[in-house]
Amino acid sequence: MRSVFHWLVHNKKRAACLSIGWAAFIFAGCLLPGKDVPSFTIFQYDKVVHFGIFAVLSFLCLAAFRKPASLSNSIKVLLLCMAYGYAVELLQGSGLVEGRSCDLYDALADSIGAVIGILVFRLLLYIFPER
Repeated sequence: MRSVFHWLVHNKKRAACLSIGWAAFIFAGCLLPGKDVPSFTIFQYDKVVHFGIFAVLSFLCLAAFRKPASLSNSIKVLLLCMAYGYAVELLQGSGLVEGRSCDLYDALADSIGAVIGILVFRLLLYIFPER
């Protein structure tokens, strides 16, 4: 775990590519027509998915920064992820995507996931300091 984390932190360009690729994956998945998305009704499973994918996104985005331990960079990543999640929800509700609608609870799950991804990243920085 330590070596993977440090590899990600020290390979900024790869971390940036991974975060952009992950954002594209989120964009594609969230803009699939409603009929192509499996229905999950047990425990609001879709909120858990939103939470998880945005936790990963914020984690990867923070790794791409030159100074990931900076509080200002954490705030930038949080605001970026929150805006991205909200924009995707607005796009779903715009009528451009058949069978999808804007769900502000999804945007809230995205935001909470982004916070947790940042907190996990910062915790790992603390647990696995540079030698």
